[in-house]
Amino acid sequence: MNIVLLAHNWDYMPLAPYKIGLLLSKRGHNVHLLLPNKKTSLKYNAKYINTSYTLYLCPTILWGGLKKGSDPLDLITRLYLLRKLEYDIILAFDSRPAVILPAVYGKLIKKIPLIIYWTDWFGRGGIIAERSGKFYKFFFEGIETFFEEYFRKYADSYAVICRPLEKRLRSLGYRKKVYSLPYGCEKRSLNGDINIDDLKKKLNLPTSYPLIGCVGSLHPKDAKFLFRSLDILGRQIEVKLILIGHNIFRNKYQIPEHIIETGRLSEMEMSLYIHACDIMVLPLRNNIANNGRWPSKLNEYLIIGKAIVSTEISVVCELLKLIKFGETARDIPEDFAEKIYGLLKDKDLLKKYGENAEKLASEYLSWPVIIKNFEGFITETLNEFVMGNKR
Repeated sequence: MNIVLLAHNWDYMPLAPYKIGLLLSKRGHNVHLLLPNKKTSLKYNAKYINTSYTLYLCPTILWGGLKKGSDPLDLITRLYLLRKLEYDIILAFDSRPAVILPAVYGKLIKKIPLIIYWTDWFGRGGIIAERSGKFYKFFFEGIETFFEEYFRKYADSYAVICRPLEKRLRSLGYRKKVYSLPYGCEKRSLNGDINIDDLKKKLNLPTSYPLIGCVGSLHPKDAKFLFRSLDILGRQIEVKLILIGHNIFRNKYQIPEHIIETGRLSEMEMSLYIHACDIMVLPLRNNIANNGRWPSKLNEYLIIGKAIVSTEISVVCELLKLIKFGETARDIPEDFAEKIYGLLKDKDLLKKYGENAEKLASEYLSWPVIIKNFEGFITETLNEFVMGNKR
């Protein structure tokens, strides 16, 4: 099968489009992935990842967030490439303009099926309303909502990363097949058994009390919720919070001096810091933006096998139905603090949750397992499209 993947961001969720394309190519498919170039450029570059997988970096003239999904040169180049390439089906990641317009164009000119993989709730009260400035929200929320909703009628099937997106899709009147496609995990080796106390000393971390870890970026309101929760927890037990990795919102709020920040880390360094923590947290308020996505930091926790305390966001609640790897709390600081405290007191449960987390990552959320199952859905979509055209 010849497959074209269209994505709007080169570093999206540690490049899930790249990983999906790579695994599909290893399963015998000929795959083309079209992405915007990181740098301003006036021509596209083709990189051959293997004999059946080609990465096309399309030229861009814009900058910042506008480059990712809205660049006119990127869009025009994709239209050109979709006339040139041979493919049987298109997989579009989200519905940003530079993705969905070429995707629909390719579908119509080649008369082939289109699958839209919806991974983030951008418009209609989603990420743009929650996390963008007033200027961007005023001018672009309506546009994002239009592109997310209008072009659904061209999709022969949908894949969604979380249940709220399927519910929204159905509420908009979509009646065709919808497939649940989670964000996968890839196991990383930490080079044998590691003594936690020795690791903490190596990383210059405290060894006399529990460490609470949180990876990646924290939106200001989520950060405020976490800091308040840890202040309450600190009245019962001495703990230390570690913010692991790069935080793009770092300059938008004051981080208390007693909190440890690591800054940018390599993948392996980040894994070591997670391994050194007693509990990992997902302090995401229960709103549309946080429910309509898959927080990639969750996968980092599961891969290392760490017990998790999270708010009651959709993705976590659904995964907990499969296996218990942590506790959920209401997005109220007192409840969040109580759940962390209760788990810290139960060492046996802490260990069991960690083992369950690692099992979830290595089995249900393993990338090869996910793509093997998704391959069947892609084939089914193609076959139904062909049979429908023969009637």
